[in-house]
Amino acid sequence: MRPLRFRSDWRTLAATYWPAGAVLGGSLLYVLVQLLVWPGDTTYAVPDIVGEGAVVLALLAAVFVVQRVPARRLYRPLMGGLTVFYLFALTDFLDEFVQLPDVYALLFENGAEAVGTVLLVVGIYRWTAARQEREHELQSRSDQLEVLNRLLRNDIRNDTMVIRGWASVLQRETGPDADERLGRIVSVANGIIDLTETTEEFTDVLTTAETVDLERRSLAPTIEGEVEKLRARYEDARVDVDGSLPQVDVVAHSMLPAVFRNLLTNAVEHNDAPTPTVRVSAERVDDTVRVHVADNGPGIPDERKDAIFTRAESAHGGSGFGLYLVKTLVAEFGGDVRVADADTGGAVFTVVLRVASSGRLPDLDQMDVRSPR
Repeated sequence: MRPLRFRSDWRTLAATYWPAGAVLGGSLLYVLVQLLVWPGDTTYAVPDIVGEGAVVLALLAAVFVVQRVPARRLYRPLMGGLTVFYLFALTDFLDEFVQLPDVYALLFENGAEAVGTVLLVVGIYRWTAARQEREHELQSRSDQLEVLNRLLRNDIRNDTMVIRGWASVLQRETGPDADERLGRIVSVANGIIDLTETTEEFTDVLTTAETVDLERRSLAPTIEGEVEKLRARYEDARVDVDGSLPQVDVVAHSMLPAVFRNLLTNAVEHNDAPTPTVRVSAERVDDTVRVHVADNGPGIPDERKDAIFTRAESAHGGSGFGLYLVKTLVAEFGGDVRVADADTGGAVFTVVLRVASSGRLPDLDQMDVRSPR
C-alpha cells in the first residue's frame, strides 16, 4: 500500500471522515474528563475490560463505516444512532475504572441506549426501504431494456423485410412503376434510421441514473408519418384518418412514434378481415388529446382487455409485446391507453396524452373514454 500524500490524500481523508473523527476526538476528551474528575475504581475492571472494550471499538469502527453512506436520509439516523449507542457503550466501559454519579450514569447509559435504539431502528428501516426501492428500480430498468431489445428486433426486422421485398420486385421490374417502388424503399429506410436514433437515445438514458426528459412533441405530424409508413408496408390494408388531427403539442419524448407505430401495426397484423381496415381519429378534450385507432378485426374479449397490455399476454393471439411497449411508454408520458369494442366489430385503442403546458392529467376513471363514432 502506497503512503498517503500529505496535501492531497490526507486532505481528502479528513474531508471524508471529519464527523467520525469528531466523534473520536470527543470520545478522548470525554474519557479524559471522567478520569480526572471522578475517583478511580478498578475492582471489577479485569473481568469485563476485554468484552466491553471490544464492543466500544466495534461501535467506533461502525461509525467510520456508516460515515461513507451517501444518502442523507440513511446516513443521519444510522450515524446518530451509532454515535449515541457508542456513547452508552463508552460510559458503561468507563464504569469499570471510575465511580460515576448515579444521575450521570442514568443519562449517558440508559438514556443513550434508548435514544440510540430508536435511531438505529429508524435507520435500518430506511435502509431496508431504500434497498427495496433500488431493487424495484433495477427490475424496472431491466424490463425497459428488454422492451427496447425486442423493439429493435421486431421493428427493424419487419422494416428490413419490407426493404428486401421491394428490392426483389425491382429486380424483376422495369418502367415507370420502378420510381414508386424506390420511393417506398427510401421511406421505409428513413423509418429505420429514425428508429435506431431514438432507441439509441433511449438506451443511453436507461443505462444511467437519470430519467427520460419529457418535452413538447407535435402530435399530428407524428401520427401522419406512421400512417404513411403503414400504408407503404401493407399495400392490401386500408388506413384512413377521420377528419383533421388536432394541431397540438403533447407531453412525450422521442419514443412517441413507437406508440402509434405499434398500435397501427397491431391493428393490421392481427386482423383476419379480407381487407384489413384501420381508422385513426383524434380529438382534444380539455387539457388532453385522445387518439383512437380502430380496426375491423376479430376484437378482444372483455376478460382480456386488461391482460393484453402485460408482457406475458398476447394480443389477438400474437406476441402482444407491442402493446406492452405502448402501455409502458404512455405511462412515462403521464397518459393512459385503453381498449374497447369498435363500431366496426373489431377493437379500438384510445391513447390519452397531455397537451403540452397543461396541468396534471385528469383521472381517467372520471373521463368518458368511448369508441369513436
